[in-house]
Amino acid sequence: MAKWRLFFTVLPFTLLFGLAKLAIHRQGWEPWAFDSLTGALFGAATFVIAFVLSGTLSNYNASEDMVVQFVNAVESIEDVNLLAAASHPSYDGAPLRSQLAQVLGSTEGWLRNALPLEQLEQALGHLNSEFAALRSQTEVSAGNRCLTELARMRILITRMHINRSTSFLGPAYAMLEIFLVGAVLALLLIGAERFSENLVVSCFLFTSFTYLLLLIRDLDNPFQYDGSSCVDVDLGMLTACRDRLLARVGRAS
Repeated sequence: MAKWRLFFTVLPFTLLFGLAKLAIHRQGWEPWAFDSLTGALFGAATFVIAFVLSGTLSNYNASEDMVVQFVNAVESIEDVNLLAAASHPSYDGAPLRSQLAQVLGSTEGWLRNALPLEQLEQALGHLNSEFAALRSQTEVSAGNRCLTELARMRILITRMHINRSTSFLGPAYAMLEIFLVGAVLALLLIGAERFSENLVVSCFLFTSFTYLLLLIRDLDNPFQYDGSSCVDVDLGMLTACRDRLLARVGRAS
């Protein structure tokens, strides 16, 4: 039902619009007719919607890629950890593996608003002591590669934090809302010979415009996770990677 949440959210507004359209028709307050000017207005509104939607979709796809890159960085550190353990029998990779699992859990908890950012930063900082043990017991290059991946993880966390705390294009939203208000007023004031056809088409266009506006605002915060969004970025990769690491720790013990 998540994919229909926005649609059901729009339906009450469509009902109010239909009632307003009916009241205006009965009062005879429909002085406009569909012409080239109203067509240009609807075309401009459609263009602005497409422009902003394209930008927010690009931002959303980039946010999805951040999660993929974060998991890839963790897996790269684990690969170095496994190689070091296989090459140096005296090295125990379980502590680093456990810390990586904790970082994944802290990241998911932070994204789901269950943990503060400071706790995630502490979990990332604790990786340095494990990298020091890795470098002292194996090769220096192994620790250096892990530090490079840690730096990439910190950049990704910063980008996620910026994405969830700022809007994509605030001025573009203002222009979008201006055009949509104009389009809705035009739909209310445009008359036609057959009112039933006019009502159905107007309600359909109103529903489409309003739905897309809500969708754009929902896409603008891909890391929301408060139960009100239906297009949050999937965090399943974080959970799956964490489970794999914990399973390896369990087998090693």
